[in-house]
Amino acid sequence: MSTDITSTLKKKSLDGIFNEVAHSETLGISNNEELRLFYLKVRGKKFYTDDLQTALYRNIGRYVFSRAVLEDFHINDDDDSIISQALKIMTSNGLADTKGKGNELGEMLVYALLEEKLGARKLMSRVEINNNSLNNESECESVHLLSLENKDGKLSYEMVFGASNIVGDIQDAIDNAFEEIKKIESRGNKEIKMVEKTALNGFYRQDEIDFIKQHIIPEPGKSGDYEIAYGVFLGYTLGVDSSGLSNVEYVDKVSKRLELDIKNHATYIARKIHSNGLDGHSFYFYILPFDDAESDKKEIMEHIMKGDVTL
Repeated sequence: MSTDITSTLKKKSLDGIFNEVAHSETLGISNNEELRLFYLKVRGKKFYTDDLQTALYRNIGRYVFSRAVLEDFHINDDDDSIISQALKIMTSNGLADTKGKGNELGEMLVYALLEEKLGARKLMSRVEINNNSLNNESECESVHLLSLENKDGKLSYEMVFGASNIVGDIQDAIDNAFEEIKKIESRGNKEIKMVEKTALNGFYRQDEIDFIKQHIIPEPGKSGDYEIAYGVFLGYTLGVDSSGLSNVEYVDKVSKRLELDIKNHATYIARKIHSNGLDGHSFYFYILPFDDAESDKKEIMEHIMKGDVTL
């Protein structure tokens, strides 16, 4: 994969935090796909979330602010203020775990995973969309641009709309995420126009501005040079009983359960894509289990928004 605009996420922010589950399941759709399952370190028969909190906190300014705004901080020698000002904006938008404002864990993780694991560069986060005067009730949780290179070296582009859901049952998370995707799909032209009309505001480097002008902003009477894709983060409660198991036995049981979960739900996700008439899009799925999805996602965001993390 090739890209023509810079990443916003700090390099390798998620490396060492997530372990990836190797599997052979695919969605079998007509276009590009990823189906990746991760899990956090396990300590004391629980998923260890502190490193995740730290990684997201360290990237909070890159999540909240555009490249142009971050450059303004740098020019004014205010780099040390970026995190505090980003948290100020998030706090003014609502409480931790408030979905639709950028303060919910899934909204942050879909941004981070699309940037680092897929290599799709952020155009707007949910916070930026929320504060965009043209958002017009936007349903997407982030917007990214993915550059793809085929075997002949020819480049193509996808505008990737982010969606997420974190809930106890994995099938409910899938269903809820597809409800969100259907809303984005039904608003497709409005979502696209929001990006086309405001994307330039987020860049300051001339080469990136030129690139956005060439591929995102259409000439009069034409459309932009890209396809539409979806990037999806799913979080759920793993639900493995640790009673009577040693730490080693528990980790082994977790691994086996994860392999079973991805095997059982890959076909279900594929059916949702086909039954909703979405096979004309690429799909990139990233899945992460929690001990208790509902309470963990809130607790993690509360720690991040209070700055209660260990650096």
